[in-house]
Amino acid sequence: MYCNSCGQAVTDQARYCSHCGRVVGHAGAAARLIRPRYDRKIAGVCAGIAEHIDLDASLVRILWILVTLTSGFFPGVVAYIIAWIIIPDQPVIPPVPIPAVPQQYAVSG
Repeated sequence: MYCNSCGQAVTDQARYCSHCGRVVGHAGAAARLIRPRYDRKIAGVCAGIAEHIDLDASLVRILWILVTLTSGFFPGVVAYIIAWIIIPDQPVIPPVPIPAVPQQYAVSG
């Protein structure tokens, strides 16, 4: 099996790619449609759809542009704005604070 994000070979039992850390396979596929915070070009709609259906985000963006241009521009733009409003953002994960090192264990140099 190959990772759809980086193209590296991964084992069939793997849930995550050991090279890029993305979810691989259908067993670990995204359960919810969300707009990720890491792969946005405008609002992350195409990246969220791509992650949800396990495709490359560039492919989804190209398809969205083609459908928008062939349908008369207006429906594609309106659909994108509606999807931008409806699809929730990926939750922010706050960084874990690093505890301070007690003075007796601090290395002085």
